[in-house]
Amino acid sequence: MALPDLSYLKRATFAQAARVLGLLSRRKGRDRTTGHDAIPEDEVVRFVASQRMGLPHSDLQDITQDGERARVIANILGSAGRTPALPAPYSELQLERRRSRDNSFADFLNLFDHRALSFFYRIEEKYRWPLMVERTGTGEDDPIGQLMLALSGMDTRGETGRLDLPERQLIPLTVHLADTRRSRHSVETVLQVATGLDLRVIEAEPTWMAVPPQEQSRLGFGTLGAFNQLGVPEDLPEGESGQAAMIGEAVLDVQHHFLIEMGPMPYATLRAFCAETRFRRLVSQLATLSAGLDQRPSLRLLIAAREVPALRLGDEETPAMLGWTTWLGEFESADEVLSDCVIPIDHTAIHQEKAVVEAMAEV
Repeated sequence: MALPDLSYLKRATFAQAARVLGLLSRRKGRDRTTGHDAIPEDEVVRFVASQRMGLPHSDLQDITQDGERARVIANILGSAGRTPALPAPYSELQLERRRSRDNSFADFLNLFDHRALSFFYRIEEKYRWPLMVERTGTGEDDPIGQLMLALSGMDTRGETGRLDLPERQLIPLTVHLADTRRSRHSVETVLQVATGLDLRVIEAEPTWMAVPPQEQSRLGFGTLGAFNQLGVPEDLPEGESGQAAMIGEAVLDVQHHFLIEMGPMPYATLRAFCAETRFRRLVSQLATLSAGLDQRPSLRLLIAAREVPALRLGDEETPAMLGWTTWLGEFESADEVLSDCVIPIDHTAIHQEKAVVEAMAEV
């Protein structure tokens, strides 16, 4: 199978041209890498050093097709030519032989030129991370990517395979996941980039937190009556807090709670997020990963009033979920945005067995 027109690659650098030719060969089912142990006839690219004596204007002199292979004539690392590795008399000798239509000496030098240029490209692959990433499709390791995942805390055997997306998609987000000082911007960026959804993070959202029975104030004796002290005694040791009395079974907390707000969205999408946990699973996993287990986030789904269908019992087309997707009465305006649907994030989603989820694509 012939290669496409490669003339545009003459303006590229040597490494970029070799990279593109390698990608084209893999698309055609030829996975022979350059510069390794393959037979020269099986390699996808044939490197030739230019033997011209003129000043080179770029890395490449020309790119031609040699059957199913590409022939790259490079202006660098040649045994002979304008910038030869061998002494000048060898360049003059090969020019003299070529004038006599004898290319045997030039072909002999090209054996070494091809190998040297192949090694030069392998050096580019070793020290350039984008080339390492592309090489992982051939079964080779990507050490830089593994290091980035390690900084994100996702390189251990116990951590991999928990998310409903490949861990490699988290590599560009390492700067956010590796920083222990999590911020609203970092959590929002991780969620937006990894899911592709239009969402926002609202921090310091007040929420009621239940107080354990043993810490509630009540009349009585023993541990049930320990939290009944009114005020703080003057002789309280420094660093200790008094067991002050309180009223109620819950306290209003703003330190450990934030909202992930999505929408406005169509009614079908709202119902899908409420009815099926798989639609919320990836958001729950990423929220736990990016914010930590000590946070208590919730998912708030917005919907425009015009999108809400009339409430009818037994309606199969728009089935209602009481308390989640149902509203009674008339709305003040069709443009009103409803924000009553709030769903707590499930922290256990990141510890459950990985599921094959297509929720993001379906939404």
